[in-house]
Amino acid sequence: MKIKICFLFPFIVILSINVAHAQLLNKLKNKANQEVNKLEKGATSTPQTQAPPNKNKLSANVTRTSVVKLGTDEVFDYSENCIDLGASLDQISFVISKQGGSSSQCYTYKNGTRTPVACPNGSTAGCQTVLQCSYSALKELEMNSDDFKKYVSNETESHSIPQPTVTDEQLKAMAAYMTPAQLEEVKKGLAEAKKQTAGQSYSTIKSSSITFNGKKYGPYKLVQKVFLSADGKNFFAIVTEDKSNSQGQNKMITSASPKTLILGDMDSPVSCFASPDNSDFGYVAMGLSSQKYVVVTSTGKTYDRPLNTGFSGVWFSSIGNHVIFLSQNQLSMDGQVIKTFSNEESPNPCDLFVSSDGKGVTTIKDNKVSFADGDYFEYPLKVAIVYIGGKPYYKWMALENKEVVIYQKPY
Repeated sequence: MKIKICFLFPFIVILSINVAHAQLLNKLKNKANQEVNKLEKGATSTPQTQAPPNKNKLSANVTRTSVVKLGTDEVFDYSENCIDLGASLDQISFVISKQGGSSSQCYTYKNGTRTPVACPNGSTAGCQTVLQCSYSALKELEMNSDDFKKYVSNETESHSIPQPTVTDEQLKAMAAYMTPAQLEEVKKGLAEAKKQTAGQSYSTIKSSSITFNGKKYGPYKLVQKVFLSADGKNFFAIVTEDKSNSQGQNKMITSASPKTLILGDMDSPVSCFASPDNSDFGYVAMGLSSQKYVVVTSTGKTYDRPLNTGFSGVWFSSIGNHVIFLSQNQLSMDGQVIKTFSNEESPNPCDLFVSSDGKGVTTIKDNKVSFADGDYFEYPLKVAIVYIGGKPYYKWMALENKEVVIYQKPY
């Protein structure tokens, strides 16, 4: 019988969790652009100019407005993804490229006027920091990333790795059931472990602080999570403060308000969320003792969902600041289930639009926006929610037979 002795030493594991991002909606564009580019630019020497037909079913409450008719030598520039859908038709902007000769000329269309601009040449670097979503999504900073370190500073302390030891009494006890060869192997392993750990040390975080817009927050025992608002003007964070017990006390803080939210002792933080104007904010945590997801907002609202249903996202609705919670296949508003999806659907939170009464859910899937009233539209270039006269509207852009058009539908 051969016996192996394993020596374990302290180590630190830091988990990094990615998340999701800012501004108003559109997960449709990339695939739609690929489909259109196949038709417009093609693999042949003669470029196509017809986009795939926009199949739709639209009610009388939808308005259609032609914005601009492209010339025969002009194409909609899909390499430029900064389409801007303002509240009025005069505010929209996009890029048109004029083909021909050895070079292309690009124009922006904004405020009803075409203006020559440098062509993007396939670069969309200026747009990728603004990922679109149906709600005002916070951007989580990945722990230990450059963005995280920009705001969070840690004070660390070093610890020597303890040397593995076996007392004479333990060796005698081993000798009672080991052969001399086995005992010698244990001693060699112990000597090698001591050699490897000699002079070695590890670091732990002693305290953490957040510096944002010139103001310092903390120090705290640990800064666990940091989120930025869509405009980058405010942060939301989960921090740990010292407490009588060794675990510490978790709480949510923000630069947008002096108010803090205290997490339960057995609650493990998952995410933070906030309304567009930061008038309300909150967190979702795993309640390990209750076996439920716990949602708490700054206005005192508290909801929970079963832990075994999973978690895909939590956010405030565009109208009314209702708390929307998406599990693996159930959508809830203010703690009540309003829609159940099939297991095959797996909706993305950013592609869901919930009506103010929770009775209607508009979804985006496979380049198709399906409205709650049965209307649908395929291959919009961009979709957004805009407010006109204080009322919300869906607004989307489409390319139809060389014509850029804008559709608008009451939310």
